[in-house]
Amino acid sequence: MTLQQAGDIILFLWNTGLLTALAYAGSRFLIAHTKNKNLLLLNEWAMQAVQYAETHLHSSIDKKRAALSFLTERLNANKLGLKFDDKQLDTVIELAVRELKGRK
Repeated sequence: MTLQQAGDIILFLWNTGLLTALAYAGSRFLIAHTKNKNLLLLNEWAMQAVQYAETHLHSSIDKKRAALSFLTERLNANKLGLKFDDKQLDTVIELAVRELKGRK
């Protein structure tokens, strides 16, 4: 394929609106993929925080506080701190506790 033919194809896609549609679909895919990866990281880090707290602390209040602190620090260190609110963090910690207790 020559450069002229490639240019003609791109021009055709642009004129028909297909190039815009493809670019939009691609950007939506990347956004969804990134959000999914962030949620997976959040869940993984919450589990690590809960496992640490369960192993090293005795009071349930201290455990939760330590797990939330660990998770918040980890998110902030990875520039994800503003992507999740306090209620989401609390929920993911609670889910990690339930999952951990279900494994035992």
